[in-house]
Amino acid sequence: MLLAICILLLFVLVMLGMDIAFAVGTAALAFITASQFDARPVNPVLFTKTITSGVDSYAMLAIPMYVLAGELMTKAGVTRRLIDFAASLVAHRPGGLANVGITSNLFMAGISGSAVADAAATGSILVPEMRKRGYAPRYAAGVISAAAAMGPIIPPSILFILLASIANLSVGELFIAGILPGLLMYFGLIGMSGFIARRNGIPLEPKASWEERKKAIRAGILPLGAPVIIIVTKVAGIATPTEAAAIVVAYTLVIGFLVYRDMTLRDLMDGLIAAAMTTAVIMMTVAFSQIFGQIAVLAGLGRLVQELLLSISNNPYVLFLIINVMLLILGTFLDAMPLMLILSPIFFPLMTGLGVDPVHFGLVMVFNLVLGMITPPIGLNLFVMARISGLGMLDVFRGGLPFYAVLWAALILLTYVPWITVLLPSLLMR
Repeated sequence: MLLAICILLLFVLVMLGMDIAFAVGTAALAFITASQFDARPVNPVLFTKTITSGVDSYAMLAIPMYVLAGELMTKAGVTRRLIDFAASLVAHRPGGLANVGITSNLFMAGISGSAVADAAATGSILVPEMRKRGYAPRYAAGVISAAAAMGPIIPPSILFILLASIANLSVGELFIAGILPGLLMYFGLIGMSGFIARRNGIPLEPKASWEERKKAIRAGILPLGAPVIIIVTKVAGIATPTEAAAIVVAYTLVIGFLVYRDMTLRDLMDGLIAAAMTTAVIMMTVAFSQIFGQIAVLAGLGRLVQELLLSISNNPYVLFLIINVMLLILGTFLDAMPLMLILSPIFFPLMTGLGVDPVHFGLVMVFNLVLGMITPPIGLNLFVMARISGLGMLDVFRGGLPFYAVLWAALILLTYVPWITVLLPSLLMR
């Protein structure tokens, strides 16, 4: 009963607009305080101890590095160059600037690892441009919000790093496992863009000349070395994900200062400050979510959920369906990070005990939670695109519905065809 009240408090605080880290921390602290009047009180030391131990992980050292690399890439003018590169490749095909939005988000996904950051970076440039060219505002915002969902799936991914730390998985295997699902998302979205363009008669963009294309490729190809560095160093055993992240930061500095020469010392300082602020928010969310997760375990929530699910079925395919529905619903109200931190200790032992590959389940779980970012009422991608476009969140959601349908179909396919996820890790890492 006490845990149920605290979960309700968490939802109320989130709906009132409190930052998710503070909402989770407040709910956890309320549980510990109220438990002092219970027959089995929770030791208050748990609160302070878990705050430090929850983020005391070598794998998590990669997070600030990847965040910093993404900030520095933005300061170096990478977003504009990647969009021009994408435009030279796909703007003339059916779909036009929608193709450019999808392709540039594919490129950005290999740099930032954050759906929200990708949506903000590409949307701020492409949505106004698409509106100038006569695209419906809600369609322009909707396609970018859907395309940005590739960010946490294609390596590097902050969510994969956190999941690896929680579930004792290999960061490298999760990174490699995300490649084929990410490409599946990309080609599905491109296919839908072309279908809508042909059905609605969206005019084609002029095809770039060979000289224009060579210029765009020369300007945009270097940033794509970042995901290549991450994958190659891991597959070859040259560096850990944390060391690869540091290499990517150094690579970014070389591009910004010596190649593009767009970055100044002031940009570097701004990037360091922004990365520190973003990392602080992430780590606070991790620390407080770890507390809430431990409280849930102490209160017997994990055992209760597992017994409930097994009473329905012990067939992993049936349980996958139930868990997917649960995560989709919860993801509409809570951010992906705390949900993953709280629910992973509950679902992983259950599903791996039934023979499900942990990397496969981990990717499906992250994919599912990412879809919550494009689902009302609290989808972060929808919120970002609503602010950029000046529309309501529901307008953005309606505009992106055909693309969201593609992503939901991809979730079903990835859930029940596990080889898409485990093929590359089994070939390259095991």
